[in-house]
Amino acid sequence: MEILINQIIVVTDGKSNVGGNPADAAFLAFRKGIRVSSIGIVDDGNLSIKEIKDIASSGGGVYDIIYSDDFIRSLSVVTQKSAEKTLYDTLDSELMRLIGKNIEGLHPVLRSQIVEYIDRLLDISDIRCAILLDLSGSMARKLKKAVNGIIDLLSTMKVRKGKSQFCLIGFPDGNDAYAKIICPFTSKINDIEVHLKNLKAGGNTPTYHAIKLATSLFDTEVESIRGIS
Repeated sequence: MEILINQIIVVTDGKSNVGGNPADAAFLAFRKGIRVSSIGIVDDGNLSIKEIKDIASSGGGVYDIIYSDDFIRSLSVVTQKSAEKTLYDTLDSELMRLIGKNIEGLHPVLRSQIVEYIDRLLDISDIRCAILLDLSGSMARKLKKAVNGIIDLLSTMKVRKGKSQFCLIGFPDGNDAYAKIICPFTSKINDIEVHLKNLKAGGNTPTYHAIKLATSLFDTEVESIRGIS
């Protein structure tokens, strides 16, 4: 069974203040088959937790609210949980179509076998993931930890059997634009790591526009995606 997992991971402190509601953009992405998850980084307790939850809820994804010291582990966990949710929902729908039952309706033994199958699929399925990194002024003290977390995630993806493609989007652009593509989709993990070294924080938080930009990248023809032969 071949499954392509498309997902967006939004890394932010939840203080969106430019553009529309980020949850609306996440909903539109999910309708296109792109699961949107979010991580809210806390260091001072002043966080729009509702925004973080709404992005994940509308985007069919998962969320995590963390303190900055815990971020490195969180990004990998959220990415994996989001991928697992895609696989679970896909198999759930297929079972309902074939036998009229979802996974929860199966005998416990069969249900456990499905869960084991999902674990195996997680390692061999192809993943396309857009990481959206909040570069606004309020992220200045958290940016280094966020970058380290992204590097840790990319390292874990190197050992997967399935193909992993990532792109990195920063918001705002820093040049009077809402968001910028720091690195387009690529399976060359080192390309993204190079771009992470010189990032700086400053400006507003146009999360809505960043999600819209990321969604548009998934519409690009496969032949134009870097790193695919």
